[in-house]
Order: sequence, then C-alpha cells, then structure tokens
Amino acid sequence: MLNKRIGVIMYQTSKSKGQELVAQRMVREFIKLGYKAYLITSVYHDGKEVVSSENVKKIGGYLYVEDKELGIPVIRVDSYIGRWPPRRIFFRDFISTLEKIVDKFQLNVLITHSTLWNGPEEVTKFIGWRREMKSIGRYQDPLVFCHMSHFQEPSPKRYSLIERCFRIAWNKLVFPQIFSTANLLLVVTPLEKETMVKMGAKAKKCFLFPGGVDEEMLLCYANVDVKSFLEQLKIEEGTKIVSYLGTIEERKNPMAVLKVAKKLQERRDIHFIIAGRGDSPYAKEVIKIANSLPNVTYLGEVSEKDKVLLIKASYINIILSRLEALGLTQLEFMYFGVPVITSAVGGQAWLIRNEVEGIHVNGPDDIEGAAAAIIKLVDDPILWNKLSSNSKKRAASLTMSNLIMELDKAITEELIKEGGLIKIPSEVRVTLAEPECILKSWSSGSWGVIATERRLFIKKGVVSKKVIEIPYTNISSIEYLRRYTWKTLVTGLIISLLLIIGPSLRPVFSENFISRVEEFMRYIFPEAFLQSPFLKIFLEILPIIPFLIALIIFAVQARIGFVLRGPGIPLLYLPYKFHEVITFIRSVQDGQRLKRKDEEASSSNEGRKTP
Repeated sequence: MLNKRIGVIMYQTSKSKGQELVAQRMVREFIKLGYKAYLITSVYHDGKEVVSSENVKKIGGYLYVEDKELGIPVIRVDSYIGRWPPRRIFFRDFISTLEKIVDKFQLNVLITHSTLWNGPEEVTKFIGWRREMKSIGRYQDPLVFCHMSHFQEPSPKRYSLIERCFRIAWNKLVFPQIFSTANLLLVVTPLEKETMVKMGAKAKKCFLFPGGVDEEMLLCYANVDVKSFLEQLKIEEGTKIVSYLGTIEERKNPMAVLKVAKKLQERRDIHFIIAGRGDSPYAKEVIKIANSLPNVTYLGEVSEKDKVLLIKASYINIILSRLEALGLTQLEFMYFGVPVITSAVGGQAWLIRNEVEGIHVNGPDDIEGAAAAIIKLVDDPILWNKLSSNSKKRAASLTMSNLIMELDKAITEELIKEGGLIKIPSEVRVTLAEPECILKSWSSGSWGVIATERRLFIKKGVVSKKVIEIPYTNISSIEYLRRYTWKTLVTGLIISLLLIIGPSLRPVFSENFISRVEEFMRYIFPEAFLQSPFLKIFLEILPIIPFLIALIIFAVQARIGFVLRGPGIPLLYLPYKFHEVITFIRSVQDGQRLKRKDEEASSSNEGRKTP
C-alpha cells in the first residue's frame, strides 16, 4: 500500500458545521490508516479568529499545531474574512504558502472542500503549475488532487438575486478548471454526480462520498444512560422526543419545526427539542418562540456527549431544510435507529427513502404533512420499528471509516496513474511503500526498462516476466560488452565436417561391424521408415545440422551491450539497444553527486557561521 501524506483543505474549523466536520473527520480517519494527514485551514474557528493572522504572516504564512480540541494536526494559514461573497473566508498568498507546506510536509495528496472561496481555485492553479514543471523535466513526486464541493444549487429560496448570480458565475468559471485538473471529484449523492456531469465533469472522476458517520464519536457515549439527561430537562419518561439538531439558520428552517410543534401542543406524549447554535436575528426569533412553547425545549449548542444523548433519547428526527446537500446529522440519528421526517430537498431525498428510513413531506413549508407524519409514527409502533431497523442498516453502510478505506483505494490508483507506475507489473507495485514518478521508459522485444527518480526496474519476458529492481546508488560500474561464443561455432563446424566425410571412412570399418549396425537399425525402425524418402532427405542434410544448431546458439549467446555491476546485485546484462538507459543512469548519478557536494558545502558554510 502506497504511503500517503495528505493535506485536507477547508476554510475554517468547527465543532458543529457539516462541511467542516467532514474535513476534520477525514484527517482523523486517514491518520487511523497509518498515514500522515493534516487539516490546512484558516485562523478562524466558527467565524472567530483563534490565532493572530498578523503573527502567522510574520512566521512565514502558516502555523503548525497539534489541535487538542479537534484531536488532529492543523496547519493554520494567513487568512481573512472577505466582504464578498458573504460568509466566506479566504487564504492570503496561498499558492506561495501551499508550496512551502507541500515541500515541508512532503504532501502527495491534496483534498479541497466547499465552493465560493479561493482554496479550490488556488490549489487548481498550484497543481497545474506543478504538472507543467514536471512536463518540462523538473522532476516532482506525484501529486493527487481531490475536490469535494458539498454542492448546493444557487436557489432563489435562499439567496438574493445578486448573490445567486455571483454563485452561478463562479460555478461556470471555476468548476471547469477544477473538473479538468482534479483526479477525483467527491460527491455526496448520485444526484450531485448528475449535476456535476451536466456542468462538464467526467462521470468516471466522480467518487461517491456521502459525508460519513463518525461512529467512533457516537459509540464513545453509546452506553451512557439517557434517563438522567431527560430528568435534567424535566421531560417525563415515556414521552416521545422529536428532535431538531443543527445550526439555527434560515436554510435549515427550524421555524417550520416550531410551527409543527405549535400544531401538536395538545399531544402531551410528544415533546420537541431544538438544539444548535445561532446568533442572527432569525436565530434569536427562533429561540424566543421555542422558549414560549410548553412542548418545546431549546438546548442551544450541545457538547458531543449531549449530542449523542439527545440522539439516543429521540424517537423521531425532523428536518425541514430549504436546501441540503446531504444531511450529516440525519445519518447520525439513523445510526441509532431514529427515523427521519424530512422535506426531502437535495440529497435528503436520496439519503432518507420515503417509507423506508423515514417519511417525506411536501417540501419545507408542509407543516400539516410534517405534523401528520409525526402522529403516524408515534401511533404506529410497527411502522416505527420498520423504519428504525432500515435506518440502522443504511447508516451502518455509510460510516466514515468504510468510506475512507474506499477513498484510499481510489487515491492509490490515482497515485499510480499520476506517477506512471501503471507500467510496472502489479506484483511489483504492491511492494512499493512510497509513490514514485516514472521519469522515462524504454522497451525492445521482450525487454523493458522503467526509470523512476529513485531506481530502475528492468523486466524481461512476455508471459513469464522477471523484474529486477536496482537503486541508482547500487550501480557502481558499467561494463561495455562485446562477446561471441566462438567455441560453440567451431565445435558445430567440426561435427558437420566429420559427418560430411563420414561415407569416405566406410572402408576403415569391417564388413561384419557394418552389417551388425544395419541389422540393429532394422530391428529398431520398421522397414517402411528405412525406405522412406524423408529419411533419405534427412540423411542428406544431416551433416549441416550441427553447424546450424551451433550457429543459432552462437547468435543467441552473442552479447553486444552493457553489464551493470554493484554491491548486492548480480551481473546484469542490457542489450545495446538500451544505450539511452546508460546515458540516463550516468546523468542521474552525476546529479546525485552534485547534490551531495552542494549539501556538504552548505553544511560546511553553516558550521563556519556558528560562533
């Protein structure tokens, strides 16, 4: 399995927002697989500066920290909150900073998230730049680029006309560049894939990655008893909890959930819980109304532990979003077997199938339908059990660990393609720990030579292939060979001459000996064979057969070419047709020697400067 060093790029960190959580969980899961992985992000957490941008700028544009709160390595880069488009954070001088980060941490995989900010654009330019350098002979390690848009349509229901037009323009201008440059496009649903393809993406580049359940976090508190949690909220045991969990914003439409709660005030056995952060005027209005309703409890932003307790205590999850790429929170409810009532917009229609894992209502404003769906599930335990069981199965197949393992395989394939390793036999590829870039390759007949920046792979054979691997540092000398097996040719010639003069030697042998030989031949072979015209023809050409065999052996064993010598390798012959390989080896070794001299000189100069 090829070793990967991965940079996941997202414009900020968060403990509650879906896109940010996916990016952070990606880093965590890649680390679990044994890779080096880092979150490359801004100096902001949920819109608030947690590291001074000025200080980051002074130390070179980025700051590496082991973030204890997030539990992952984080590289925070110089950044700012832009005036346009709204709600977006931008990186300063990111191509220059990214070059430093990629070289310092030796990254070979970059994964960007979201749209409408400069991260994906700058990474696209950076990847294009590196590939151009590689094409003109500047040797670079392979670098794979993946992009995950979390795409949402620029809907008039959410955005003003001006912002919607800007989003459409961004999609038209930037997406084509990303589509042509990225190795993989991570889409959260098949619906997003269809949209991407319509916008110009290649279907084979689209990789289904539906967010993913962080099962480790959920199972961490899975055994915690919810009874005390409900007692703290003063909710009677046996009450059916209907939960809304998410940010308090217009897109998520929690106000509609409160309207549903208002309709069901008479049902004493149903209680609504609203959990999530928000500080906008809309959020303040939602909180005000929630606190005024007797069958609603507002919790605000909850910790991970309380989040799991809320999910476990819930009977139904409700989400009446106006826009939704997928619904990561719904996956978490489904993981614990909680059916979902949804407006079925965007990816929700794919994630939660109607009457399978939940119930679809007629859009985000269908208050009557949502209220009826809640009553239906509360009053029909058989239906609830069916949807609960299906929800568990659906979510279990969409865990982050499973999705990352599949993504890892896809990235490995892209690293192989990007480095040209597809030319090396598969049994050799699986032994490589580090991705390597194929610099040149040569082939002739059954021979083939492949050169990476570290070593040569020499293969011989068509069906049964033999592959020899030689690091350049192991090649200590090259012998120029011109060898012919004259002894074989002379021996064959002598045998042929003896057979030619054989008939003239017949008088030397006695008649008795000759008759015994003829009698022995008639005993072994039938008379018809001895009288066959083919035998006569064979005996006529027999004298030249040894010489022809010797000539073939002479041609096969003739050597005009090169022999590679070095510690730990057998004498390895290369035919003369591969003289360009010898030139290439010489140039690589000369470059390595010059590099060592430069490093020694640099080290010596630093030593002189040290007081």
